[in-house]
Amino acid sequence: MELLHWKQENLASRRYTVSGEDGLVGELAFRGWASNDADFSSERINLYFQRKGWLEHDVTIHFKDEVIGMSKTSGFGKTTTTLVTGEQFTFQGKSLDPSRDLLDEAGNILMHFEQGSLSITNGRISVARDIPELTKLLLVATGLYFKHLGR
Repeated sequence: MELLHWKQENLASRRYTVSGEDGLVGELAFRGWASNDADFSSERINLYFQRKGWLEHDVTIHFKDEVIGMSKTSGFGKTTTTLVTGEQFTFQGKSLDPSRDLLDEAGNILMHFEQGSLSITNGRISVARDIPELTKLLLVATGLYFKHLGR
């Protein structure tokens, strides 16, 4: 199992860094206080998350100006992300629990996102099994994006 750490710059910030034992993995930055659009950047991949509107819960995921996935959130906080490859992932948690799990189509937990016990500005991401590097970065970015929106 791989362990990554996420950290919010400060309580008022909408910028997060993700690091592993080899250093910085990537950074997620929202595009302002009134926007739920965000950019994830790393050495290997740059993604853009675009929310369709204030009342809709649909988010498109872009890579190099192409849509590579779509996420839909239900009224109960469960988010399903479908990639253009047909792969589907679910991001979910339990009421009053800041932890969230990212599952594959078979219901296997791929990643577990948790908040620090004494701070809401940092936490850990447990990666449960070997996942191709670009897919892992996509899932880390997507999970952290929806974890922020779910606060």
